[in-house]
Amino acid sequence: MPKKVKMLNKTHYKMKSGSTTLELDLSRFEKQFQDAQFELDSVVMADMKPYMPHQTGTFINITSAQSASLAGSGTVVAAAPPMGRFLYEGKVMVDPATNSPWARPGAKKVVTDRDLKYSNPKATAHWFDKAKEQHGDNWIATVKRIAGSGK
Repeated sequence: MPKKVKMLNKTHYKMKSGSTTLELDLSRFEKQFQDAQFELDSVVMADMKPYMPHQTGTFINITSAQSASLAGSGTVVAAAPPMGRFLYEGKVMVDPATNSPWARPGAKKVVTDRDLKYSNPKATAHWFDKAKEQHGDNWIATVKRIAGSGK
């Protein structure tokens, strides 16, 4: 028997199969899901910080501020521009004409095969991946607890 599902809004669905109609309203879960997303975004940022380079702290502060402004959206800023790209990749970038990390105005740097050396001994390239490896199970448990399953 054919079934029709109509999305009335993002939390309200109407399903029809033959002469039977079922309406499903998930709006009571919306706040739980939003709270879980906000907490996940926040805890991911907090768990990345120990693995981020922090010679002066400016890079982490800028990245944290950008990430905090997006908390709850499902987007976490792992590496704020302009320095984020090469810090996150962990490779030295140079001006192709001079082979120097100090680029000429307007020059587009290229990635080398040389690893960056971070002043933070715990810092690593791809710090999101390191944080996920270390804390991923906790992230899942946190979302489940807040979103309602608790399992």
